[in-house]
Amino acid sequence: MKLFTFGDSWTEGVGGDLDEEYTTEIAEERTSIRHKYAWPTQLSKLLNVDLQNDGVGGFSNNAIFNAVNFKLKNELITTNDFVIIMWSSSLRDSVPFFPIDNNFQFWGKRHTNKEHLYKYLLSDMIIDDVKFKRIDKDYKNYFISNLYTDTYYDIVNQNYILYLQFILKQLGIRYLFCDGFDLMIRNDINVTVDKTSLIDQSHYWEFKNKTFKDYLSDTNRKDVWEDGMYWSSNIDGKHPNKNGYKIIADEMYSFIVKNNLLNPIQINNSFLI
Repeated sequence: MKLFTFGDSWTEGVGGDLDEEYTTEIAEERTSIRHKYAWPTQLSKLLNVDLQNDGVGGFSNNAIFNAVNFKLKNELITTNDFVIIMWSSSLRDSVPFFPIDNNFQFWGKRHTNKEHLYKYLLSDMIIDDVKFKRIDKDYKNYFISNLYTDTYYDIVNQNYILYLQFILKQLGIRYLFCDGFDLMIRNDINVTVDKTSLIDQSHYWEFKNKTFKDYLSDTNRKDVWEDGMYWSSNIDGKHPNKNGYKIIADEMYSFIVKNNLLNPIQINNSFLI
């Protein structure tokens, strides 16, 4: 069995040991250092399996979704393997109803708090036309005040999850989903779009309940974060260090064993030609 992991910087292992990371400016060497302390590496040791860590810093959920789909479509992952997806922030996805060169993305924590959104959306952008730049910012203000809704992300995220759940089960590939630092599906999801009953929660760690950021915060330890400080609600975000990644790996291992996720999945034959 080979373990395939997908996600953003929390999967790549950023922050595992910052002092060691900063000893090199070569991207490949930094990635190697990050992988050394990342939860996928520590989990692969617990499972005693080979590892392919496909976590990429800054990856959006859409990028993660397509990376998994690419490997499945090209048969780079087989029924002998195990797939773990640690989802990123929904706010990293580009939205299809804005110009593609607008870079209208919500970075950071997922909030409907307008003060937080203004901070990100109304920051300076590189646009030569000063008049257009002002109008563009004004529209973002208008959008937040009149049009923004989390329901859009609930719909998108359910489709990411259910598509991959369907494909993985059809192919008979073992898998696990989890949330890194933002919940993919909110507890107060609008009932008119709620299809979460279709999501197999036995393959989803703490579904709609907790992120791994929450899990580490609950330890009330400073020595699990890259900066050696407690997680605070007034920061934009940070990474675990090697201690934090080890805690994540241990918890994933317990969840996998408890839910018998190492057992083969019965392949569902398709009746479509």
